[in-house]
Amino acid sequence: MSILEKIREKRFLVYILLACLFALVFPQAVQAAPNEVTLVVEQVFTKPAASMAADTFTYTLTALQHGSPMPAGSNGNTCTFTISGTDTINIGPVTYGMNGIYSYEIKQTVVSAQIGYTCDRQVYTVEVYVTHTAGGLQADVVVYSEKGLKVSTIAFENIYEPLASDPSIMVDPPVKKTVFGAPSVDGSFTFKLEAENKSNPMPTGSAEGVKLMTIVGPGEEDFGTWSYTKAGIYHYSISEVNNGEVGYSYDATVYTITDYVTDVGGQLEVVRTVTNAADKPVDSYDFINKYTSVKGAGGPANRTKGAKTGDEAMTGLSQAMLFISGTVLMAYVVYLIMNRKKWGINANT
Repeated sequence: MSILEKIREKRFLVYILLACLFALVFPQAVQAAPNEVTLVVEQVFTKPAASMAADTFTYTLTALQHGSPMPAGSNGNTCTFTISGTDTINIGPVTYGMNGIYSYEIKQTVVSAQIGYTCDRQVYTVEVYVTHTAGGLQADVVVYSEKGLKVSTIAFENIYEPLASDPSIMVDPPVKKTVFGAPSVDGSFTFKLEAENKSNPMPTGSAEGVKLMTIVGPGEEDFGTWSYTKAGIYHYSISEVNNGEVGYSYDATVYTITDYVTDVGGQLEVVRTVTNAADKPVDSYDFINKYTSVKGAGGPANRTKGAKTGDEAMTGLSQAMLFISGTVLMAYVVYLIMNRKKWGINANT
């Protein structure tokens, strides 16, 4: 065997070893024939199971050298294809008729209108090495990530997460406080917003699924709005806290908030219903407190302690007048007795 033949044999063995290595380490290419390459592209898709959003994405395989072999159906140096959901597809086969190194790029076409999606922007570089062997042309594939690292798969991960609901358009009925009676000083009233589940979204200022709010005297105020990041049904209650203000009766009404949060084209939207204890829809949380004066009661709710009523004042005046009248009458009788001779009054009269 000549030296040239030995070199060719060794080269052939090296090509065989390289081909086996590529097939084991880089399974992203499928070969039906030694000079054909079929690229395997995987799309990993993550989204909520209840989402009805479309999950079909577009990709391009682009030849970096003009005139490079391309899959059937390509437009010049570009091949466009789509993948739906989590799936794996084959691109090709691409047949090579000449030895050389052929370079390609594979990337996803990101469309800004795809609301709620985070698309994988990875750009893979594919290099196909075509060499002459004793059996003919041999095509081997190596794939690199954007960072220049050799990878075993061409995989794109797309994540779906709908945009959070807009709190500025949330229906936010106010708490309305009405006070019957005439307290000299306005009472302070506390109201509670409580989530059925502590993990529910809540307005600013909440803690452990509860927010408290104070209204002094009659008036109205709201708890504030919040945003949802997941679809579902959420429940809350609104009630008045009995602070024990003297002279007041408290409203025991409990209102229920039910928020239906749905994914509409990648945007979470909220439909809210508010019902009273009778399960009737309402557009505000109305609470009524009655004030009744309590005799002798202290505190800011009652300022009547020690005050004289009209009847009490008249009774005291009458007693004083009777005492004075009796004293004057007795003095007059004594005067007459002592001066009966002067006035000619008979003692036996």
